[in-house]
Amino acid sequence: LKPFLDQASLDRSAGPATLSPAILIWSVHRSFRKRMARRSILSIAAVAALALSLLRASLAPAFAGSSGQQPAARGPRVALAAEKRFEVFVTNPSVGARTRMMISPSMTCAEIVERGRKELGFDQPWIKNEDFKLYKAEDESTPLKGSVADNEMKPWGPDGTELHLIFQP
Repeated sequence: LKPFLDQASLDRSAGPATLSPAILIWSVHRSFRKRMARRSILSIAAVAALALSLLRASLAPAFAGSSGQQPAARGPRVALAAEKRFEVFVTNPSVGARTRMMISPSMTCAEIVERGRKELGFDQPWIKNEDFKLYKAEDESTPLKGSVADNEMKPWGPDGTELHLIFQP
């Protein structure tokens, strides 16, 4: 092919602006080979990535969280945390605003009032915390004082604690 190209390139009868057909075919063939080489490398990489992802998916556990790699101490630690903190509802009955709050037995009613005001949007700086009273939903005659443990609050549920936060300046 090389001698033919050399002979074709010497043929000047076509003029300076046109290439001979042999040179044109040779350059197209050369660029085609380069593109095919790139495509074959990319296709090999794509097939390898697909095979790796299929292998990884087949070795993965069927359900989320079932890998068996959880630490053994997680169960007792969660149970211990569940005993210390629990959820109650805090409601402002005059506007119907409610929030769920995680509390601990050592938390005071004043802390619940402060957090409840903030979560319900009643935390204006010109209103004092003492202007809000905390009651159990079943009995709004006596304001709650002291800690959560002193007032025998229970976790939220059918028999759980709902607290009413009422503005009474």
